[in-house]
Amino acid sequence: MMRSRIATAAVAASLVAGLAACSTTSKAPAGGAPAAPGASSSTTAPGGDATSAPVVPVAASSSAATGTSATSAFTPAQLETMRAKVAAVYDQGYTTATQHYSQPDINQKELAADFADKATMDAVFGTGAVGSDRPMDCGTAKYNGIVLGAVQSAGDAATIPVALYENAKAGAAEITVTVDPTSGVVKSVACGGAPKPADFPGVAPLVAYYGAMASGNTAVLNDKSRPYFTPAFAAWKPKATDYDADTCSQYVPDLWAVALTGTSSAASTWDFGPGRVATLPNPSVPADPTGFYASLAVDLGSAKISRVSCYSSPPKGDPAHAGDYVNRLMENYRLAADQKSLGVDPQAAIRSSFVSDAAFTTAWNGTGTVPLLCSSTVPGSVETADNSTGTTSGSKITFNMVTWRQWHPDNPGQELSKFTLVLDASTMKISSITCIK
Repeated sequence: MMRSRIATAAVAASLVAGLAACSTTSKAPAGGAPAAPGASSSTTAPGGDATSAPVVPVAASSSAATGTSATSAFTPAQLETMRAKVAAVYDQGYTTATQHYSQPDINQKELAADFADKATMDAVFGTGAVGSDRPMDCGTAKYNGIVLGAVQSAGDAATIPVALYENAKAGAAEITVTVDPTSGVVKSVACGGAPKPADFPGVAPLVAYYGAMASGNTAVLNDKSRPYFTPAFAAWKPKATDYDADTCSQYVPDLWAVALTGTSSAASTWDFGPGRVATLPNPSVPADPTGFYASLAVDLGSAKISRVSCYSSPPKGDPAHAGDYVNRLMENYRLAADQKSLGVDPQAAIRSSFVSDAAFTTAWNGTGTVPLLCSSTVPGSVETADNSTGTTSGSKITFNMVTWRQWHPDNPGQELSKFTLVLDASTMKISSITCIK
């Protein structure tokens, strides 16, 4: 049975089921595994000892990255779409540690949505069975780690460098994926020489830690020194207790993917997926997020992970499932507020979800010590009261909200706070938040 890889598993479930019952699952047991791999360049960072190889186009339109302009050439929505499409394609070709877990089937519908056309899909992804050596993997037939570098412009297209990992070992080639900037679909793939460390700044601790996780090496969970994390993050404890803060899951993930979103002189920031990244909604659970649903940061000075945010991207407005949307929106903000001490900006996590800056400022300044949650301390969960769907009056939808000290609701009367949240029905943005005394 394959391990669960849904971000903040019980939290995500709560957005659908209203936290009706406590989860009884837990992380895979630690102990007994070999020591975690080190962070040497030969096994945990691109570059390794692979020899240089010529660029070999896979599709007719394939080419190496030629653009030099940075990601500012694209909108945030375009960047997220492109990263998600590339990650989703490589997720379909990954291989699990099959001695422990079953290999999921390839989702042909997902693939069709991620390629420019079927001819490109067949040329790049190939038509072989699960576990096949595919043209797009450039010789790394077995991998469970996917790393995307910064998106670059290249004429009327965009390119993304990709490095694949089997556990903590880099593949021999850096892969260049050409995509359409508007739709994000993959147009071609080219195989290059050895992965260049400069294209993936700060990846070494990510590969070392998540590569160990994907290999089934749970010994790192028992390493009290927590060598892959900064002291601040190692000491930080999430208010919610239903998931592991390092992996965003109740189980150790057997697949991981990251995509570089920005680099400063001190840190690199990444989209993070502790499991498969999909671009198509899950029809059985519409509230499940698509694309990358978490993020993390690396302190470049110490080469350590400085935070992992397990529900990072504000959800898109969903009129058909307004209650689920509000739950996810406020949970996203709650997690940002919980990580303020790690440098996360809670305002940035939700300001754009208000109808105006004036509405945001009014709500922010009038809702208590922990703004917008009407609580004196950061709660462990926030949700619609009694799993309610909201009351519509004209162009407004009003929700009664509650927060709890832990992720699991207590009995009525034990709520940490109560408030009303009003949405503008036409834009699905927040009009106001008012505390209930």
